[in-house]
Amino acid sequence: MQKRNTLIIPIIRDDLIEKCLETIYKYTEPDTFYVYVIDQTPNGIDKKLLPKIHMYLKPHRNLGFAKACNEGIKLVETPYFTLCNDDVEFIDSSWWSGVVKTFEKIEKATPERPAIIVTPSSIKLPYWSIGQEKDFEIIPYKEYTKEDYDYLLNNDHKITETFTISKDTVIDGITMYCSVFDTEKVKRVGLLDEENYPGGAEDYDYCCRANMLGYRCVGTTDSWVYHHWGKSFQYWSENIAKMDNSLAHNDNSGKWGKDFDIWGVKCPTCTEAMRIIPGTNYATCSKQHTKYKMPPITKTPL
Repeated sequence: MQKRNTLIIPIIRDDLIEKCLETIYKYTEPDTFYVYVIDQTPNGIDKKLLPKIHMYLKPHRNLGFAKACNEGIKLVETPYFTLCNDDVEFIDSSWWSGVVKTFEKIEKATPERPAIIVTPSSIKLPYWSIGQEKDFEIIPYKEYTKEDYDYLLNNDHKITETFTISKDTVIDGITMYCSVFDTEKVKRVGLLDEENYPGGAEDYDYCCRANMLGYRCVGTTDSWVYHHWGKSFQYWSENIAKMDNSLAHNDNSGKWGKDFDIWGVKCPTCTEAMRIIPGTNYATCSKQHTKYKMPPITKTPL
C-alpha cells in the first residue's frame, strides 16, 4: 500500500515518545505512514523504539522546534505530513479519515481557498486558550473507548459560558501540535520560519503567511487526539533555560508589524486582511489601499 502520511516528531525529552509511538501504531492503518523522529535529547532515546521509526535524525545540538521540523519536512515523500508533538496521544482509528474529510470539506466549501493544514481537536484545552485559570478536559484523561470518541464527534461541547466547541465544524487558525499538511501546497508557502528559538511563534507565523497566499489553516472537530500541552516548554524551562515569555504567547509583531494577524496582515486603512498580489512578493487588500512587502523566511545554520 502506498504511504500517504509522514509523522515528523521533534523531541527534547525522552519520556514521552514511547507512548506517542504506541498510539500512532495502534490507531493508524498499517503500511500507510512513515515516522521521522528528530531526537534532540542529551543521550538519545531507548534503542528498543528504533524499529518503529523509519527515519531517525540525531543532530549535534538542539535545533529548536521549527528547524527540527524543517529538517524532517525536507525528506518527506508522501502527499501529507504531520508535525506531531511527542506529548500527543492518538485515541481512535478514525482520526485520519476525519482529517481527510476536513480537507475535502474545505475544498468544496471554499475552492478558491483550500486548506493547507488540518489539525485535530484536543480533548484537553490549555487554560490560556479559553481564558480560564485551569486547563479543561472534555473527558478526563484515561484509556478512551469507541463510545468516548463517538461522544466527541457527535456532540457540542460547552467549555465556558461563552465558548462551545460545535460538532462537525472547523475553526480558522491553529496551533501546531498535531497538524497535517498538504505537501504540494507547502512547496508554495515554504518551510517554517526558524527565527524564534527554541520555538513558540512559528505556527501563527505560518498561518499568517499561508492565509496571505490563499490557503486556510483549520482545526477540525471531525478528528480528535489528546494533547498534554506544554511538556517541551516545561522541560526547556526547568532543565535548559528560562523560556522567553514572548515566544510562549506567539508574538510575531517584530517580524510582521503592528497589523499582524494569523488570518493575514491587516490593511492599516480598512483593516481587511491582505492577500498576495499574484506574481509579486507584495500583498494588498481588495481596495488596494497599500502594498505590503512580505517578509523573508528566516533560516538558521545547523
